[in-house]
Amino acid sequence: MKLPQDQLERLALHSAFGLHLVAKWMSERSDVDPEIRDRLRVHIAAIDGVLSHNGHDWIREEIEKTEAALGAA
Repeated sequence: MKLPQDQLERLALHSAFGLHLVAKWMSERSDVDPEIRDRLRVHIAAIDGVLSHNGHDWIREEIEKTEAALGAA
């Protein structure tokens, strides 16, 4: 599949936010394997860095809360 650059960027952004919502939901559950929680935390931290670097720092606080919740189990 070949997408124009603007659509590729939108797809990446929406995918990142979708993963964040799933990670946030999983961070509130007690039945999630600790290894999965840790791997999600690492991915969410990486997404946070990319989003912040590209001007989407408005969601940083929420993503950092999710990272902390994933690491708190």
